[in-house]
Amino acid sequence: MAGWLLASVLGLGLVWSHASAEGRAATPPSRLPEHFLRTPGTWTLFVLLHPRCPCSRATLTELAKLLDRDGARVATRVFVWAPRQAPPGFERAELWARAESLPGVEVVADVDGAVARELGVSTSGQVVLYSPDGVARFSGGITPARGHEGDSAGARAIRDLLHAEAPSTGTAPVFGCALQTPSTSFR
Repeated sequence: MAGWLLASVLGLGLVWSHASAEGRAATPPSRLPEHFLRTPGTWTLFVLLHPRCPCSRATLTELAKLLDRDGARVATRVFVWAPRQAPPGFERAELWARAESLPGVEVVADVDGAVARELGVSTSGQVVLYSPDGVARFSGGITPARGHEGDSAGARAIRDLLHAEAPSTGTAPVFGCALQTPSTSFR
């Protein structure tokens, strides 16, 4: 009996250790690069995803909640990593379809991770928010742990920024898979 209890506790510890392991933080440009179109008076929200990252399902669930409340304030683009050497349609998996189903969201293939590199992003589920004047205001995740839905510091920070009279900046840990994987892992 004691052996099973010990094994259970150790197993749960390992699972939680993985779930709470933060991804590498992004280093986005302080100003929105000029080639990204900006709608006057509207915030710009970028979400970057690996098409096969199961952790990012929770990111899209939390994004839906955020957009349900504040979608009219933000122009949202979801960039899905699409390596050139992957089989055709690699990026158009479940996450692509889920992102496309969100009202007002534009889903774009991030060919060879060009946008991710430009925004300094290396973890799936990373969110970057730019104010209407093009200033980076938030960088991080919007989930409380890998693959977990629910209230998080990142989602709260974005909601606060969208409603602030004088927005500051915010960050939060991002939880997800590495955005780019070796070409041998395409499935």
